[in-house]
Amino acid sequence: MGRLKDFYGYLEERRALLSEVEQHLCKLQEKYESYFSEITKVRDSEFKQLREIILTDRGKLPNDFNQALDKNLQKQERQFDGKLEDLKRERDKLQTEAEEKRRASSKDEKAVRRKNVELDREEEELKARNQNLLTQIAEFNRRIREMGKGFGFFTNLFKMRALQKERKLLDEQQADLAARIDRLRQRWQERDARHHEKETQYRSDWVKLSTEAAALQTKIEYLESSRTRIVQRSAMEQVLFDLQPNLAEPKQGDPPCPRCKMPNPKTHHFCHICAMRLSEDRPDFSGSIREIAEVNIHHARFSEGMQACQEIIGLVRGLKTGLEAFEKSVDDVMDSERRYPLPKLQINVPNKSMNYGKHFDGLKQVVAADLGLHPKVFAKKIQTMTSEVFTENRIKDYFETMGEELSRQAEKQW
Repeated sequence: MGRLKDFYGYLEERRALLSEVEQHLCKLQEKYESYFSEITKVRDSEFKQLREIILTDRGKLPNDFNQALDKNLQKQERQFDGKLEDLKRERDKLQTEAEEKRRASSKDEKAVRRKNVELDREEEELKARNQNLLTQIAEFNRRIREMGKGFGFFTNLFKMRALQKERKLLDEQQADLAARIDRLRQRWQERDARHHEKETQYRSDWVKLSTEAAALQTKIEYLESSRTRIVQRSAMEQVLFDLQPNLAEPKQGDPPCPRCKMPNPKTHHFCHICAMRLSEDRPDFSGSIREIAEVNIHHARFSEGMQACQEIIGLVRGLKTGLEAFEKSVDDVMDSERRYPLPKLQINVPNKSMNYGKHFDGLKQVVAADLGLHPKVFAKKIQTMTSEVFTENRIKDYFETMGEELSRQAEKQW
């Protein structure tokens, strides 16, 4: 039986191997991106050449090409007009929603003003009644003071008691009015606060909707003014970018590519591996048609290669993260061995996990064997590995099997 440090060493070694795989993949991705950028520039250049030829005099072009172009022009017009109508409907919808917000704001503002007038009138009425009560209270105070002077205090004692009761009633009424005025003002403040919050939201929504509607209107105006040019370009791209010739297979003795040294038939305008230009650019229609058709193949191939590379890089990084987390778990168990009087754990990496981990070596062989690997071939190999070997369930089982073994041995031996 092995020890925990051996288990940890296995994880560390697998992670180091995946780091090498990642480095190779990043180099391969960099190469694919560089070649793809180069191909895209060539493709754009060939398209511009052909566009000028097509727009200059279509009468000199082959009938089958013109028929295909006319068919696609009609198709692109329908698609363009359909998308334009969708944009207009979306613009109208935004404008309607913005107007609804504006109307709601205006209606709410009028309602608040009307209510404020009512509240103001109610407050003034209460204040007038309150002032009248205060005047009556002051008069009662004066009369009581007059009655209380000299011997009048004794002769007016009973009258003063009656007036005191009346005065108490006036005080209670005045206090009630004052409280009502305070409550009224509080309602007013709360109403104003709610109105301000709603108005802020109305304004925010209106600005957002109006801005989006204005942006769509600008886009619509641009599309309407550029309709002919956009439809023409889209139709030409559809026809020209769909062209893909039947290329002759390279054979021994064919001239090597100056960059990757791979053999290419003399009929090739671009290397079938790295897509480097092998012959002078032909500006005529038949030559440019042949060249853009050939470039289309390389454009699609390197697109596939880049996508496959991106996907496998993400997978490798995920595996590395999983191994790093597992190393941390094993290190924690080793720390327990060091800190407490526990027997040294006897454990091996499960055979099932060991066997699956060997696929990492196979992955390294695929990505490191030859940086000149054709992107389509690479994409196919990676697709096979990701669909059959590096599936979510198998990766999960790889880690869970090791985790269960670690838990089982720790429970058994400790």
